[in-house]
Amino acid sequence: MWTSLGAVTEPSGPRAASGRFWAVVLGAAAGLFLLGFLIGWFAKPTEKKTSVSLHEDMKAAFMAEMKAENIKQFLYNFTQLPHLAGTKKNLHLAQQVQAEWKEFGLDSVQLVHYDVLLSYPDDTKPNYISIIDEHGNEIFNTSLSEPPPPGYEAVRDVVPPYSAFSAQGMPEGELVYVNYGRTEDFFKLEREMKINCTGKIVIARYGKIFRGNKVKNAELAGAKGIILYSDPADYCAPGVDPYPNGWNLPGGGAQRGNVLNLNGAGDPLTPGYPAKEYTYRLDKASGVGLPKIPVHPIGYHDAELLLRNMGGHTSPHSSWKGNLNVSYNVGPGFTANYSTRRVKMHIHSNNEVRRIYNVIGTIRGTVEPDRYVILGGHRDSWVFGGIDPQSGAAVVHEIVRSFGKLKMKGWRPRRTVMFASWDAEEFGLLGSTEWAEENAKVLQARGVAYINADSSIEGNYTLRVDCTPLMYRLVYSLTKEIPSPDEGFEGKSLYESWYKKNPSKEYKEVPRINKLGSGNDFEVFFQRLGIASGRARYSKNWDVEKYSSYPVYHSVYETYEIVERFYDPTFKNHLTVAQVRGGLVFELANSVVLPFDCRDYASAVSNYAHIIYNLSRNYEEDLATYNVSFDALFSAVKNFTEVAASFHHRLQQTDINNLLAVRSLNDQLMFLERAFIDPLGLPGRPFYRHVIFAPSSHNKYAGESFPGIYDALFDIKNKADQHEAWKEVKRQISIAAFTVQAAAETLKEVA
Repeated sequence: MWTSLGAVTEPSGPRAASGRFWAVVLGAAAGLFLLGFLIGWFAKPTEKKTSVSLHEDMKAAFMAEMKAENIKQFLYNFTQLPHLAGTKKNLHLAQQVQAEWKEFGLDSVQLVHYDVLLSYPDDTKPNYISIIDEHGNEIFNTSLSEPPPPGYEAVRDVVPPYSAFSAQGMPEGELVYVNYGRTEDFFKLEREMKINCTGKIVIARYGKIFRGNKVKNAELAGAKGIILYSDPADYCAPGVDPYPNGWNLPGGGAQRGNVLNLNGAGDPLTPGYPAKEYTYRLDKASGVGLPKIPVHPIGYHDAELLLRNMGGHTSPHSSWKGNLNVSYNVGPGFTANYSTRRVKMHIHSNNEVRRIYNVIGTIRGTVEPDRYVILGGHRDSWVFGGIDPQSGAAVVHEIVRSFGKLKMKGWRPRRTVMFASWDAEEFGLLGSTEWAEENAKVLQARGVAYINADSSIEGNYTLRVDCTPLMYRLVYSLTKEIPSPDEGFEGKSLYESWYKKNPSKEYKEVPRINKLGSGNDFEVFFQRLGIASGRARYSKNWDVEKYSSYPVYHSVYETYEIVERFYDPTFKNHLTVAQVRGGLVFELANSVVLPFDCRDYASAVSNYAHIIYNLSRNYEEDLATYNVSFDALFSAVKNFTEVAASFHHRLQQTDINNLLAVRSLNDQLMFLERAFIDPLGLPGRPFYRHVIFAPSSHNKYAGESFPGIYDALFDIKNKADQHEAWKEVKRQISIAAFTVQAAAETLKEVA
C-alpha cells in the first residue's frame, strides 16, 4: 500500500509514462480511500474494530495528497525577495502565509508578535576590513557586498554580509590565523606554540563548529577582533564550478550569521520570559550572550589577500591548511617585507529592538484536543533563503495544505495539531523561543511532540534524522512505508536506501539517527521544556563530502535556481522529506497509543553511560584518588531498563478501547522526556535543562550526551584546583543518576 501510494513525484526520464499512469491510479485510490473513510466515519462513528484500518487509510490519503509540484511552486513564491527578520518584507510574507493557511482550512491562524533585539549594518557606514601601513593609510579593503547572482541585480534591500550582534569598533593590530577557532585550535596556539592572542586580531575559517563558539573562544584568548572567512577547502566541492555554473560558493560570497552565545536564553534582553510590551528589559549593553569584540565575515578572494603575506610561525599541522594559494602561516603579523603593516576592522552595526511575527495555525483534535503535536519551521532568511529556510517552509506549506484538505472533507486528528512559521530564527532562535516562553506552562502540560522543519535539503544523497530516542522506532517504521527517491533504489523503501547509505555505528542493522544538538527551533522545546522532538532532511554523504554544510550557506547565492538546477530538479527529495515530516506529525497526532518506545530510550541511556564512563577511564588514577564512582549511574540505568521493559509489556496488554487506561499510559509516555529535565539547568547554562542531551559547550550545533559529566571532565587536568574539579564530576554523576532513576519511577504502574 505505502510503496505505491507514497510514490507521487514529478515524472522524469524513461519512467515518465509509467509515473503518469500510476499518478492517475493513485489519485483515484486516494479519493476512494477518502470517500470510503468518510462514509464509515459518518455512518458508524462508534465502531471500534475499524479504527486501525481507518487510521491507515487516512494516512495513505494524506501522504498521497502531497505533491512535488506544489512544493516547487511554494519555494519559488517564497524566494523572490529577501525576508530578513524585522523587515516589512518578512511581515508581508507572514501575512501571506497566514492568509493561505486560512484558505487551506485550518481552524485558526494567528500572527503572534514579540519585540526582540535584532542587529543590522549601518546603511551610512559600511563594515569592512583593511590592511593599513605604518601611517594608517588603507592599502587594501575587503568587499562591501557580494556580486549579485544572475537575474537578481535589481533586487533591493539585500543586506550585505555581516555578523549579527557584533560589537562596534575599529580595532587594529597584528593578524593571527587560528584555523577553525575551536577550543583545541586555541589550546594548540597557546599551550604548544606559545602564541599569545591578547591584543591581536584573529582570522578563523568557517566550518566544524558554530560561529558563535569561535567568537567566544577568540574573546577568551584576549583577541580584540575576529575575522571569519569561507575557505574553499570547506565551502567548495571538488570538481564543481562556483554558482551560477555549479553549486559551489563564488570567491566573492560570504556567510552571514549571528555570533551570539545565548545558550537557549532567547531574546538577549528578556532571558526566560516572552518579549512582550509589558516585559522588563535588560540594558542593551548587558544583554545575554552578546559578543564583546568586533566580528566580520569575508569571502575567500578577500581572505587570500589578507593571508598572503602572513609571517611568524608555520602552521603546526597539515590539517591547518585550506585550499587557498597561501602558506597558512600562523603569524602574528606579516612577513619581514610587510612587517609594518597591520589589519584594521571597521564595524558599525547597530543592535535595536524590532517587532517580529510568528504565524501559528491550529487544527483542533477530536478525542484529545488538550494534547498538542507541533510542526514548526522558520520563515526569515538572510537573503533569498533558497535552501535555508524556504526549502523547509515550502514543505511545511504543503503539509498544512494536505492536512487542511482532509479536514475540509470532514476528517480531524485525534489530537490537536499546531503549525508554526517562526520569525527571527537566524538571530538566535528568537521567534520560537519567545513563543515557547509565553506558552511554557501550557506546553509543559500538553505538549506531545515537536517536529522541526528548517531546510529540507543540504544535499541529495540520503535522509538525515536527529531525534529523541523515543521516536527511533516510529522513524524506522514510517520510512519503511515511504518509497525511496534515490536512483538505484526504485521499488525499495526509504528505509532501505537510508540504511544502505548511512548505517548506524551504535546499533546493529538500522540506519543512523543523530543526537539533537541545537542551532534550530527545536531547542527550546527539547532542551528547556523536555518535549519529545525530531527533525529530518535530505543530506549529503558526510563520509565523502567533507566541505561544511552546503557551499552557498547564508550567502546571496541561496536562490530558487540553485535548488531547481542542482540540488533537486524534480523536487522528489523535497516530497520525501514532506512525507517523513508530515507522516511523523500524522502518527503522533492520530495514533491511539502514542508511537513512543521507552525501551529505545533505555538502550540509548545505557550506551551514553558507557561512553562517558569510558571517557573517565582516561583518568584512572584520579578516579581512585578522589573516590569517583559511576556505580549509582549504572544502577539507575539498569533500573530504568527494567522498568521500560515492564512498561512496554503492560502497554501491549492494554485494551485500546479503554480510553482512560490509554490516556494514562499515553501521559506516562508523553511526560517521560519531561522527566529528564533538571529545573536548575546545567552549570552556567540554566536554559539547557535536559540531563541526557545538550548542545556541546564547544559547538552549539553538536549534541552531547550526559553533558554535565562531560563538561566537568573536559580539560580537567588543566584546572587549577583538582580537588574542586573532581568534586564537580562527582556532583554531576549524582545528578545524572538521580535523574535517570526519577525517570524510571514515572514509568512504573500507577498505584
